[in-house]
Amino acid sequence: MNKQGLLLCARYSVAPNYFGYCGPNKNKSLIDHLKEDIADSEVIHILKEFETLYPYLQLIAHSNKIKDPFDERVVEAYWLGNSFLKNVSTIYPSFLKEKLLLDEKINHKVFSLPVLPHHSFHIFNIFKRTGNINSNHTLETMDQCRIGWGQVIKYQIITARNLIIINNKLSLDKILINKKIEIDYKGKSFIKNLKPGDWVSFHWGMICDKLTQVQIRNLEFYTQKAIDFYNI
Repeated sequence: MNKQGLLLCARYSVAPNYFGYCGPNKNKSLIDHLKEDIADSEVIHILKEFETLYPYLQLIAHSNKIKDPFDERVVEAYWLGNSFLKNVSTIYPSFLKEKLLLDEKINHKVFSLPVLPHHSFHIFNIFKRTGNINSNHTLETMDQCRIGWGQVIKYQIITARNLIIINNKLSLDKILINKKIEIDYKGKSFIKNLKPGDWVSFHWGMICDKLTQVQIRNLEFYTQKAIDFYNI
């Protein structure tokens, strides 16, 4: 069991689960495990019930000859992006068609284009290619659901960029704005020693992790790749 990878995956998964969007109705258990820094078979069982997340982790792990789908490098590849994604690009279209059963919902031309199994790709492009991107609410949903990044100014405030659509083209706004972000989950923070100047990732308005400069560059790079694909 890869404890750090399992807890990292739980931190990125807990927010959408908290709001009832993804995974089983076991958010209290997930939060309790994160509070106590406990990674065990129950956390594995909960995360395996995320219908989209777990197949992606299996795909990335298998493509990189790693046995544990919750290996920290695999988890990072899916949520933030890293070099592990390069080994998956050739079989990803088959995964979308066969594992996620999207063959009849997505134009076949899409499967001939270079795609990467990154969280942002799924959020931006599966919505659009299956005909579910027609409203501002959906844009807001995509912006909340993608993994965002920003710099801490003070407690619960970061500077970050919003996702926007102009002339039917998706992009990240060039303007940095102050965002309120939830650091505590029911009175307990999962991120220790957070201070102004730190860079963090967030999901559905809740903090996930502190980021290194390499992780920031990767997240920005793969997010932009997903945006570019959306705009084709």
